Amino acid sequence: MGALPAHLERMRSHPDIAGEVLRLEYTAMSLNPNARLYGRRNLLELFAPSRPRDRACLEAFERELDVPWALYHVRRLFLLSQTGKRRPVMRSIERVDTGRSRQLARRLITVSDRHGIDVEHDPLYGRARAWLRPRREAWPMAEELFVTAPARVIDKQEDTFEQEWHALLSGSAARLPLA
Repeated sequence: MGALPAHLERMRSHPDIAGEVLRLEYTAMSLNPNARLYGRRNLLELFAPSRPRDRACLEAFERELDVPWALYHVRRLFLLSQTGKRRPVMRSIERVDTGRSRQLARRLITVSDRHGIDVEHDPLYGRARAWLRPRREAWPMAEELFVTAPARVIDKQEDTFEQEWHALLSGSAARLPLA
């Protein structure tokens, strides 16, 4: 964190690069709200629109967001080993649709409302997020959401993800020997 002031100064000196870095963090945090690049605050919180050099960075960020967006289905598994230790988190990210930011957000909000699911919406920059299965505190657990973000994330899923997902949700994970 000691390098943060120098990093912010470099970003202010190169607003186009700053816009790309802000978009990278915004996209990562769209899929996982805990994916901040610098500690407890996200980079967007460190730029003030009232300061001209910051405004240049924010305008570059807005240009970075003026791209096709995607609706993603995101799932995560937080599993324990047979000895009860936490395993690396398993992820599944699937692009469901592409379009413009507002169009996809409206679609997610409309469908979620029909099913009684709350939606977090960032009207300033466009992201919409609906949690089907929020993260809990205790492992093992599953997390599932639909979210809109710039269409820069590729589909990815580990080979055993579906098997592990089914095992956890069907209750068989509860039968693992957890020493």
